Amino acid sequence: MKILWVDDHELLCVALSEYLQTHASELSATPIDVTPVFTLARALEEVNKTPPPDLVFLDLNLDDENRGATTLEHFQAGNPSKVPVVVCTGLTPGNDQEVEILRMCMRDYAVRGILLKGGAHKKMFIGLSRILGGELWIPEEVLLRFARSTQAPSASRNEHHLGLSPREWDVGRCIARGLSGKQIARELNVSEGHVRQVSCVIYDKLRVRNRVEAALRVNAELGGGSGPDKGPS
Repeated sequence: MKILWVDDHELLCVALSEYLQTHASELSATPIDVTPVFTLARALEEVNKTPPPDLVFLDLNLDDENRGATTLEHFQAGNPSKVPVVVCTGLTPGNDQEVEILRMCMRDYAVRGILLKGGAHKKMFIGLSRILGGELWIPEEVLLRFARSTQAPSASRNEHHLGLSPREWDVGRCIARGLSGKQIARELNVSEGHVRQVSCVIYDKLRVRNRVEAALRVNAELGGGSGPDKGPS
C-alpha cells in the first residue's frame, strides 16, 4: 500500500510516516510505503504520479492560503485519480465552527475518515488501523457533535426514513447519537441481541459497512441533507 502523508509540521509528518512503516505488519495485511510531504503543491505532484498513491492523509492547515476545507477543495481539484483522502487535523470537536468544517469534509468531499491530532494517541492509532483495514473512521466525539447539531423530525415523518421500519429507525437514531449496543438496548427496552440483529438489517438496507457509516447516513437524513454518497459496500 502506497501512502502519502501531507503535513506542514515536518517533525510530526516524518514521525507518523516512520511509525506507519515500522508497525506496518500490525496495521495492515499488505506492506506499507509512506511518502511524507510538507506542502500542498508537493502533494499534488505526488498524487499525479503514475501509479498514484493508494491513500492520502491530509492536514487541513498547510499554509496561509490553504486552511480548513479550502485545503481539501484544492487537493481534490488536483486529484484526478480520486485517491481516497483521510483528514488528519488539529481541529477540535469542542468548537462549533470547526465541527462544521469537519462535517463539510465528510458531506461535500466524502473523505475516508478523520484523525484528530489533539485526541488520545491510542484512539488515533485505533482509527489509523481501522482506516488501513478499509473502514470509514470518525472519532466518537466528532460523531456525537454531528448528532447534537441535527434536529430530529416529528414521529409522523420518521416512519419510513431511508427505507427503515419504525423500530429500525429508532435504533438508527441511537447509533447516530453514538450510543453503544448496551445503551441502545437499555433506552429502547430490548435485548442487546435484538439491537445487533436490527443493526445488521440497517447496515444491509443502507448499504453501509459499520456503525460509523450508518451514523453518517442517519445524521444526514436528520439534517435534511444528502450526506456523503459512499455507494454499496
